Amino acid sequence: MVNVHARKARDLAAALAVARRRRGWSQGELADRIGVSRDYIGDLESGQLGLQVSRLMRLFGELGVDVVLTLPQPADESGASDA
Repeated sequence: MVNVHARKARDLAAALAVARRRRGWSQGELADRIGVSRDYIGDLESGQLGLQVSRLMRLFGELGVDVVLTLPQPADESGASDA
């Protein structure tokens, strides 16, 4: 697993894109899985996360709190121990 420390809403957007790519999914595939449009996923990944998330991240930042996301390793980095 890979830990990502998020200090800004943009960090969450980048983590979403990385996690999706590590699964080998297109934006369209992820959108279909959760029932939204591909454009919506694109907007999220480009940092258009919405006011509530941006405010929440600013609040955490003011409080000195880091949001830590744990992303799964890509299949080629997970090693033979999974066998």
